[in-house]
Amino acid sequence: MKKIGLTIGLLCGMVLCIDAQTTVESIRKEYSEIKSSLAMMMKEDGIPAEYCQLHVAQNLPGTGGHFEDVLFYWGDNDDDEIYPSHYVRYASTKYNYAAREFYEEYMYDQKGNTLFIYARTPDFDFDNGMIYDFRFYLNKGKVINVIVKSSADGGKTFKDVYTGKAVPTQYKQEYERCLDASKRYKTLYNAIDYGTIL
Repeated sequence: MKKIGLTIGLLCGMVLCIDAQTTVESIRKEYSEIKSSLAMMMKEDGIPAEYCQLHVAQNLPGTGGHFEDVLFYWGDNDDDEIYPSHYVRYASTKYNYAAREFYEEYMYDQKGNTLFIYARTPDFDFDNGMIYDFRFYLNKGKVINVIVKSSADGGKTFKDVYTGKAVPTQYKQEYERCLDASKRYKTLYNAIDYGTIL
């Protein structure tokens, strides 16, 4: 009887691992398709891009100028309207303050769930001058894969630091910051889109 329970448990675990790997592969495929479409849209003779862009510039005491460029790309909801409603499909943000550059990307599904987060930050290990790349893959609000890389040469080359199915303790704060940012950017997009939709 114990063998049957153990066998069922192992099979369930294998199914979950296969499902997570399939989901990661489908996220990577969709990400590549989005990046390819965006590259075509942005060409001089490309089709008009389905995006909106924000540029924020502010001067703060102690750190000086803060500059952020946010690009939102959307998809159309299938609601049989002449002018269908939109959902944020992908967002990227590049920001600079105190002479440090940050870059992040967020990918969403049609329901608004975050699927993928990419973040390049010089702040994670600022004292040692390291730049970190974080990749978080999610499915239904749960992390299914994490990849962390670091660079000691200003971002020219990166080495693998961690790959796994869970967020280790030392990266939890960065993950939570990124997840919170993904929600704030989605909210910002919705505020813009609902305020300007036909």
